[in-house]
Amino acid sequence: MGKTKTHSETLTRALGLVTVTLGVLLCAPGTGTAAGDISTDASGALSKKTKEVIEISQAAVGRQVGNYKLYGANGAEYHINDFRGKPLVINMIYSSCVESCPPLVTSLGNGVDIARDGMGKESFNVITVGFDTAFDTPEHMGEYGEMLELAGKNWLFLGGDIDQIQGLSNDLGFMFYPTKNGFNHLDQVTVIDGKGVVHTQIYGANFAPTQLGEPLKAILFGTSTPYASVDDLVKRVRLFCTVYDPELGRYRFDYGIFVHLLAGATFLLLVGTFLARQLWRFAAESKAAKKSANTGNLA
Repeated sequence: MGKTKTHSETLTRALGLVTVTLGVLLCAPGTGTAAGDISTDASGALSKKTKEVIEISQAAVGRQVGNYKLYGANGAEYHINDFRGKPLVINMIYSSCVESCPPLVTSLGNGVDIARDGMGKESFNVITVGFDTAFDTPEHMGEYGEMLELAGKNWLFLGGDIDQIQGLSNDLGFMFYPTKNGFNHLDQVTVIDGKGVVHTQIYGANFAPTQLGEPLKAILFGTSTPYASVDDLVKRVRLFCTVYDPELGRYRFDYGIFVHLLAGATFLLLVGTFLARQLWRFAAESKAAKKSANTGNLA
């Protein structure tokens, strides 16, 4: 039986929906929409369908993704659970899409390159899944990845049977609808943690590298029990010290925090030394005064 939502929880959910909606509109391609069904009416208000699609997508955050079966171009069989232990980045497309899917995959490729440069080439996996099962066969998806020069180690372009594709789509909160010209769908990239749980949704055919890099950084370097071990301490340091440099266009390790820590430690040492000397001096003067008083009494 579900718990009754408090006023605070309802307000938080509403604010989250507004934030996501703005992200979709700001990160979308030049048409001003993230996909065919992400639209506004004549007054500029979000359409009912848009709100429904975003709510369904956001509801997937925190959801365990099922162990669906997919296939590669070489006939290899993959299960979602095969990617456990590392973050998994998934996006679903249909390969005959000419409007938003190519720039989405290209934008994802840029984000993946930057994230791997800063966090390790094998730190996470990526799969692109074709949802148009009549056309997006494993062989065709493999050709699609090669055409974009993205298929390779730790990035697979996969196809699957309709029931598996539909199940995966539902678990990811990814909605698509057939139209006379193809499909309407949300331009979405989903980041899954090492336990197979949806962590973050990214929207828009063109998104900033940090939109992918930051959730990956949080998964890879975050820890629920900080400082419980040396490994936890190292992860926590990497979490705070790995930063995106927009001028360089990549993540880098920021040593500035150590400079600040050293400066702070030096300041505390100086203050501590000063206080210790003052206390020692006060104690010495008190002792001398007491001794002098005792001597006067004897006289």
